[in-house]
Amino acid sequence: MGQMIDEEDCEVCVEFTQGWIFTYGDLVTLLLCFFILLFSMCKLDVEKIKEVSQSFQTKPPGSPFVFSGKQSVMEQVAREFEELDMPDDVTVNVDGEGIEISFKETVLFGIGSAELSQEAKDALLKAVSILSGVQNTVLVEGHTDSESDDNSDYASNWEFSAARASAVATFLEESGIDGKRLQVSGYAGLRPRFYNDTSYKRSLNRRVDILLLPEDLTR
Repeated sequence: MGQMIDEEDCEVCVEFTQGWIFTYGDLVTLLLCFFILLFSMCKLDVEKIKEVSQSFQTKPPGSPFVFSGKQSVMEQVAREFEELDMPDDVTVNVDGEGIEISFKETVLFGIGSAELSQEAKDALLKAVSILSGVQNTVLVEGHTDSESDDNSDYASNWEFSAARASAVATFLEESGIDGKRLQVSGYAGLRPRFYNDTSYKRSLNRRVDILLLPEDLTR
């Protein structure tokens, strides 16, 4: 009934019983596939990194003034303003609407006055040194607080804020800024930065802001 197997057939049977070699071959193949996949993923990440780095070469991160793929004049001007040695009560803010140099009342005027102090003129001359290098529109905005106790020489905070803004704009023009570039606004106490519930906060709202508009924005 059974089939007789000679010695040569038995030797072949012994060789095929070494089945572990097939498992080993499968393992090596799987390892090869794993490393190929790992290599391809690493290569993909490198390409992504290159794309990201190239995007930052033409558009400086965090810049609100880059519209054309190269560093704008406004970006350079913003950096120059931030490096100015200004009094502590002068702040520089940069956003999509332009570069704002904000002068608190204590820097520019005495209480209830629209006459520039010497400290104000010194600080404004530093701003002029940068503003005169560009041709962008310059907005000068006057702001008061919600009270009207300190401006007895003026009928209202509207006139008071406009008078202070006008004093700054006049000085800028006399210092070399083309008057055609200047615009003056008085907002009284209608655009406060802080609630007018304490005397300190009201003092922070009394200010004059000089806003340099980007090249392609006008008001």
